[in-house]
Amino acid sequence: MKVNKFTILCLVIYAAVTIYFNYTHVMWFDEAHSWLIAKQLGFVDMLKYIKNEGHFFVWQVLLYPFAHIKFNLYPYVMKVLNWSFCICAVVILWWKAPFNNCIKALITFSFPFLVCYSVLARCYSIGILLLFALAALYENKFKYPKTYALLLILCANTSVMALIGATAFGVLFLYDYIRNYEKKDKICVYMILFFGALLVLYQLFNIGYFEPISLNRKPHISVRIFRNSFINGHLIINCLLTGLFSIPLLRYFYENKKSLFFISFTYAILLIFLMAVYGGSFWHSYFFYIFLIIALWISNDVNNLKIKNFAIITFAIISLILVFHKPVDKDYYQVFGRKSLDLLNIIERDENLNHSTIIQNSGILYEIIPYSFGKSYKLKNHCHQEQNTDYDLLNNNNKICAIKNTMEQAKRYPKLLEKIIDKNTYTFIDTREYKINSDVKINKFYFKKYKCFEQYCFFKINVK
Repeated sequence: MKVNKFTILCLVIYAAVTIYFNYTHVMWFDEAHSWLIAKQLGFVDMLKYIKNEGHFFVWQVLLYPFAHIKFNLYPYVMKVLNWSFCICAVVILWWKAPFNNCIKALITFSFPFLVCYSVLARCYSIGILLLFALAALYENKFKYPKTYALLLILCANTSVMALIGATAFGVLFLYDYIRNYEKKDKICVYMILFFGALLVLYQLFNIGYFEPISLNRKPHISVRIFRNSFINGHLIINCLLTGLFSIPLLRYFYENKKSLFFISFTYAILLIFLMAVYGGSFWHSYFFYIFLIIALWISNDVNNLKIKNFAIITFAIISLILVFHKPVDKDYYQVFGRKSLDLLNIIERDENLNHSTIIQNSGILYEIIPYSFGKSYKLKNHCHQEQNTDYDLLNNNNKICAIKNTMEQAKRYPKLLEKIIDKNTYTFIDTREYKINSDVKINKFYFKKYKCFEQYCFFKINVK
């Protein structure tokens, strides 16, 4: 990396803008859920709980020591860690990637890097950082084989998305390593890869990705991947652009067999995953872009400059489109349009609610549970079967639970609900979904209207 004014300016602007985005970002369900896992489970239980999480354990292990500090550091630690990983990934890109500064700037200020992965405090940024580190060390992997093997295993254990890229890198590494007659640290490298692979396989089988598709993991139809890939809502145009962009890129990769393998393997597995295993969201689909960056990164120069220039121009156009791209599906507004802190402010500013137990079962409750540790109020899942449990994690396989509405829980599972009710228990409903603004009696439960706000109505629960 040539440290020039343009490089410094781009990195400073990127850091400043992403810091602002993180400052204004309200943590949503998946982010809060990761903190709850780190807060309430030990290392062994984390591995067992993976079946409900869907992602590997490295992110939760990183959060674990911070989640157990006496003072509640949520959500600041998560934001700082995730932002740091993304910043480091961008720095490695500017330092090691064989692109000109204009291409690097387009990547840096594309939506995936500027808005998505730098802000969503989940397991993806650390995976991208490790993928970029593997790309940066690719040409020198035999100088540091143990380090490279460790990076492969760490990357593979961050997320399923990163696992796809790490697997492609691993195949290329083993192919060259086995053929390399001057094998350095051979036994140690093989042991690292072997035990790392076992850990990955354990988690994959525990999550259930090899099982028949369940309803809660039903994949979206393949059309969704292309509907918003470049121009939002224009399926035919996006399909035509995909075909048009593929021609110069595939022609270039044909001259670089290892890059061709990397892009073919990662795209094929990611397509199968999104179409046949798990219906992904926009933050999953952006890994197509990540893998394209890496495939170009590790490619060797070709003699035909015309082929190379066409490929680089095509990639620049794709990156330019992603600079101005913004997802329009409901997942975008679910992640970046959260108002859970409004609910938290209502609870903390009301004298009665601030000294009560509030039960419910919804994403917005889970989003504010991490803020409640050490506070005078308790937030609990109404599907719990024990009154004094602090186990606030979601169980996707809980078949004795009415989602969202505690009144429905009282109707369907009254005996279970009675176990967690004390003398000062409240619940709430979202008035946009339920038109209930008066007292309600269900079985032995009396839901007495307490207060209604703009979006939420609170009810005190008494058992007769």
